[in-house]
Parts: sequence; C-alpha cells; structure tokens
Amino acid sequence: MPRLTPSALLATLAALALGSALQVAHADTLKSEAEVRTLADKVMAQAGAGRTDDAYGLLSPYALVDIRAMENARTHARSSRMAIEALVGNSVGYEFIRSEKVGESLIKLTYIEKTERQAIPWQFIFYKAPTGWAVSTFSNGADVDTLFDH
Repeated sequence: MPRLTPSALLATLAALALGSALQVAHADTLKSEAEVRTLADKVMAQAGAGRTDDAYGLLSPYALVDIRAMENARTHARSSRMAIEALVGNSVGYEFIRSEKVGESLIKLTYIEKTERQAIPWQFIFYKAPTGWAVSTFSNGADVDTLFDH
C-alpha cells in the first residue's frame, strides 16, 4: 500500500478543492446578446408579478457565483418580500431602462420593478465567458437615485 506523505496529501486536497471550485463555478451560458436580454426580460416579468423567488430561479442556472451564494440571496429575498410589499405595495409590472456595453465582454441591463408606490431598481451584469454569456453579478434595491447617475 502506498504511503501518503504530507506533500502528497496536500496535493490531493488541492486537486479536490480545485475540482470542487470548478464544479461550483460552472454556469449555463447564453449564446447571444439577444438571449441575454430575453433572459433578463423573463426574470423581470416574474419580479414584476411579485414572484421574486421565481425570478431568482430563472437566473440561478446562468450565475457565475457560487450556487450557495445565489441560494442565500434567493432565501433572503424570499424572507424580505413581505416587508418590502408592506413598504411599497404590490408589484404591478416592470420597465426596461437601459443597456450598456463595455468592450466586447460586459453588458449591464437596468430595469425597474414597478410597485404601487415605488420603483425598485434591478441591474444585471453579464460577462462573456469563453463558452458564452453568463450572469456575473446582479442587484436590486431601493436606491432609485442610482438610475440617474450618468
């Protein structure tokens, strides 16, 4: 039976960790900018109907972040939805605000979720990975003023 030395053990653990990181970082990709916009529109249709959990669910397969981070964000959004509705009312739709492209590798799409009393900004940044477009980051929140920073 081969003897496992400390350096062999470290190499084995490093290989296992790298394999796990690669598995976590894998995301489905979109083939074109049109598909990017279509996905974001579908996400916002769910958000605009007050189905934030479903919106996150549509986005999850394309997220480049660790799936646990995405699920934590989804859980937080699910638990805070009632409190948000108490402040701003129910969702009544969404509106596309703008698309910005930086170089050939980044696209930022900005929307608002419309509620009875307030707009909620949503922003998605898509990165063009070697296999296609995926969600690099996204945010939603109450700071409507950020929509005017140009």
